[in-house]
Amino acid sequence: MAKEQRGLRQVVLGAAAVVVLMAHMNAQAAVLATVGKKQLTDQDLKGALSQFNDGQRGNILKDPQNRRQILLGMIEQEVLIQEAERQKLGEDEKLKAAVDAFRKQQMVAMLMDKNLSSRLTEAAAKKFYDQNKILFSTDQVRAQHILVQTDAEAREVLKKSREANADFQKLAETLSRDPSAKNNRGELGYFTRDQLAEEFTKAAFRASPGDIVGPIKTTYGYHIIKVMDKKVGKIQGYDEVELKVRGMLRQRMASEYISKIREQSEVKLDEAAIEKF
Repeated sequence: MAKEQRGLRQVVLGAAAVVVLMAHMNAQAAVLATVGKKQLTDQDLKGALSQFNDGQRGNILKDPQNRRQILLGMIEQEVLIQEAERQKLGEDEKLKAAVDAFRKQQMVAMLMDKNLSSRLTEAAAKKFYDQNKILFSTDQVRAQHILVQTDAEAREVLKKSREANADFQKLAETLSRDPSAKNNRGELGYFTRDQLAEEFTKAAFRASPGDIVGPIKTTYGYHIIKVMDKKVGKIQGYDEVELKVRGMLRQRMASEYISKIREQSEVKLDEAAIEKF
């Protein structure tokens, strides 16, 4: 008898748990409005504020007027979506291409987050800072550059730029493939170690004012660099540059990860087609 009572009690408790769960789900999915056959719930309302953190979202939703305005905006959007569907715009090839592009972009973001986020710890950030303090110096260099496509071109430009009475800016204006060269004549102004490509920056900071160095290869092509001036700064403390440290570390991790994946992939370049493009 006692055993049967315990069994009955478990059934009752189990049923009660289901009722509570159902009530909880219903409470979390209260229908606020209906547009056609589409129900807009309070969960949809909260989801509309997904770009905010929990605290900000809570503060916004505390105000009834805010809730109403957000809901009205959601209703307008749903009305337009349903009209677009009625006009069969969901079948438009441009939309399909845009959705596919967004899907790929999100997949890449998710892949990077999955493989990098757990490694981006406080300890890793501080270690990166300690090993690369010079990157967080406020030292500055002012330089001009000429960008060309091949190493051979760069060597020819380097030779011309070192000739007596050579006008480096005139050469940049006429020879550089940098789209901005026509306007700035190769002038880059002052920059720190973290603002331009690493290979470019290293070469510029190693040189002295008046030096012309190169060819320096980056993802953009081959550079000839003329250093105009230098300003000595100071190395910033970790607390001052923590966000920058994390950003640079993530960028480096991403670059290493991409290189690793690329090495494992079969990649072929058609240089002739690229040249014609």
